[in-house]
Amino acid sequence: MSRVTVVILVLVLFIGSLKAQDDPREFFKFAKFKYDKEEYKSSLDFLNSAIDKDIKYVSAYYLRAKVYYELNKYQSSILDINTIFKIEPIQTTYAGNYYLTRGKSYLAINDLKSATLDFDKSMEFDDSNSELFFYKAKLEHSKRNYKYALRDIDKAIRLKTDDAAYYALRSKVKIEYLKPVKGSNDYKSILGDINVAIALEPDCYQHYMIRSEFYNSMDQFDEAITDYNKVIEISPLEETAYIERGVIKMNNYEYKSAANDFTTSIKINPNNELNYRYRGLCNNNMSNYNEAYNDFTKSIDLLKTQLSESEEKELVKSTLAETYLLRGHCLNLMGNNAQACRDFLQATNLGIKKALNYYRKYCGIY
Repeated sequence: MSRVTVVILVLVLFIGSLKAQDDPREFFKFAKFKYDKEEYKSSLDFLNSAIDKDIKYVSAYYLRAKVYYELNKYQSSILDINTIFKIEPIQTTYAGNYYLTRGKSYLAINDLKSATLDFDKSMEFDDSNSELFFYKAKLEHSKRNYKYALRDIDKAIRLKTDDAAYYALRSKVKIEYLKPVKGSNDYKSILGDINVAIALEPDCYQHYMIRSEFYNSMDQFDEAITDYNKVIEISPLEETAYIERGVIKMNNYEYKSAANDFTTSIKINPNNELNYRYRGLCNNNMSNYNEAYNDFTKSIDLLKTQLSESEEKELVKSTLAETYLLRGHCLNLMGNNAQACRDFLQATNLGIKKALNYYRKYCGIY
């Protein structure tokens, strides 16, 4: 190869490289590759570059809307679909997918009216999309329209029989809709769905979480513990698994082990008052009164904050009253009757009538 030929070849490759850098389709290819690998932030970078090169690149907006959804940036996802409809005012065969994607984001931000409208529009373009029926079922489930949720998830499973998420959702709908009795056909049907979900996705801790909570509700505590153990094995930072496992142990008088679970949960989420209240109960039952007092006090402090912020004020108020009562008993056992009486009175003022009986019993001289 002559020197001139080499120079020409280098120039061709250089020019080709420059053109590739200006071609939004090249950025899109990389973005799709990253999206398929679930590397959403990298995918987003490439899509932003593609759209910078071509502000009417519909495919890039659509993929970016899906990326935003995966990144929980739902408003951004909605805006990208809105941009597509401005670029393509005449709706194409892909419009069903656009409505579905936007509807998913509306559902995620609990705009159920807009989600319903988008799912209905998507149905007009494609009434055989299993994903559409899955999200319609999630929508109806969120509205507690269990009959319609079950209808839609059944349809999704008929269209696609190997998606674990579909079976998991159907089990949750059935649990709330059918209210099964242990050993009944409904019980067996629910357990069958959860087991299929686990078989299809054995490393998904959420499926074990559903089954553990179902076993727990059926008083099958050994089975529930086994599944909570599996949840923790797969996802060691899953706070709820430690709490629920701790409650089962606590009810079985295994206070030390239960307290350890609540302590682990506190390390994961130090702002959940439930962990302190339950650990306080364990410490109280082990005669660790100082530790119990500190736990109940922390729970009370967190509940006071919740009371000023939460919309469910009556529920928080009731829990706060119960915790004052618990701390009052703890203080009484510590011999600090004066402060115990103040807690009994606080519980009474917050609405627990039985607290007044303790106040009358222990606090006549105060």
